Amino acid sequence: MPDRHQRTDPGSGPSLFTIGFSTHRLESLPFAHREMTQHQAIVLEEPPSPILTAVLSGEVDVEEYLWEMEAEFPEFGRQQLAILQEIWHQKRAIRQIEPYLERLVQIHDLFAQDATPAEVMARSELKEVYQMEREASAALLKFYQVSLLAPFSQVVESVQRFARQDAARFRLRDALRAQALTGLAGHFETIYVEAGYLHLALPGELYRRLNGTGKVRSVFLLKEAARCRSPHPLVFGPGDILTIHHLFRRPLTPEREKLLAAQSLIYIKVLSKEEIPASDSPTPHLDEELHLNQLVRRLAYEDCERLYPRLKRATPPVALKELEHFLLI
Repeated sequence: MPDRHQRTDPGSGPSLFTIGFSTHRLESLPFAHREMTQHQAIVLEEPPSPILTAVLSGEVDVEEYLWEMEAEFPEFGRQQLAILQEIWHQKRAIRQIEPYLERLVQIHDLFAQDATPAEVMARSELKEVYQMEREASAALLKFYQVSLLAPFSQVVESVQRFARQDAARFRLRDALRAQALTGLAGHFETIYVEAGYLHLALPGELYRRLNGTGKVRSVFLLKEAARCRSPHPLVFGPGDILTIHHLFRRPLTPEREKLLAAQSLIYIKVLSKEEIPASDSPTPHLDEELHLNQLVRRLAYEDCERLYPRLKRATPPVALKELEHFLLI
């Protein structure tokens, strides 16, 4: 049975895909909610779950769903599901489309059943994802191995390697997702697509694959909140900037690349890892990111080299005090 808003006359005009870029932060939800209500179909950035419809209808508890999905930010998940339940009751279509993560789940399930790497690689639909994930995991493991004891220059090199590999993973994820999204063209007039803020290759990948059967629009959900304090619609940390350059294969000078990698080591130590509830400001994470970027951009490579040994074992609040003290000296 088709969704109430699904077209009964596919092909009557190109579908409009709106890519909504954001982080999984509570402060983004009001903006996402506003966009979702303006579209006939909503596409979540997650692998399909057999119980999603039951959760939306209230037949299955939200907490069970969050546990199944291994939600990294549970309060975000709870509030997002409340919004999705409202939208679902308005008879809008809700889809889960993220082929890379779906295949990764399949790979994990195969290993849980004692499959060998060779058996996983023998499945053509899984091979590319398995190879990409193995290389990205190896680059991340190398960073963890050197991050505490190796000379600073080696730690920086490990960040540079991981950024290159992470960018390659983003390209593959976006290409696979874009191809899957094309299947919605012609079935809905307007489609909202949830996207993490670094999936910047997705609009171009989708536009090319639609080949005239759809239009693509990009929306940065926190643009209005950031506008008065930043020239950019999103706040990118130094590590993000490094990854974006690799994502679009835009070369950096060796000095600039090393500086961004070094600054990112400081940035990730001072950035809050937990969900920050709204208090005086409706956008506490955005406020923090803007403030920390201003601080970290003042650091030269040598500053980062001096600071890193003091911060690498510190909690974010302690690391931030160290950074602020350093900048006052």
